[in-house]
Amino acid sequence: MAEDWESIRQGYFLGEHDETLLECVEQLRLARAAVPRDPDVTAFFTFGLVLMYGHAATEAEPKAADEAAAALLAAASDLAVANRACGHETHPCDESDVDGQLESFEMLLSLLAGDSEYEWADLDYPDREPEGESRWRCSHNVAGFAKWAAAAIR
Repeated sequence: MAEDWESIRQGYFLGEHDETLLECVEQLRLARAAVPRDPDVTAFFTFGLVLMYGHAATEAEPKAADEAAAALLAAASDLAVANRACGHETHPCDESDVDGQLESFEMLLSLLAGDSEYEWADLDYPDREPEGESRWRCSHNVAGFAKWAAAAIR
């Protein structure tokens, strides 16, 4: 899935773009409804939608774009996120070049899926605190990227 999402972002996906986008929306809905909820699975599908925001904003059918934006906003406004305390001073979503961070998402998605040749430290900048994994996985970071992508789609 992550390779398809990256291909959509890069503009060379040969499959049905909107169908793939809507499948990610559905998987995010299922992940959020799961009991118990696995935050890595929820983050995986949220970040998948964030990765495809460009397609949703400019090329998707209006219904598909609306569903993607609504799913991102729902993930960002989740009470489990809003009520969770966070000890991080900053998150990757706080960077000024959020769109540029998408370059790291293929690595991020492989780490969340547990089938990566990378390590969490590979995602962090050398001059930052060495909490890469917890900062990227933090529900506030996931919500921040989701809000940004939803606003860009709308």
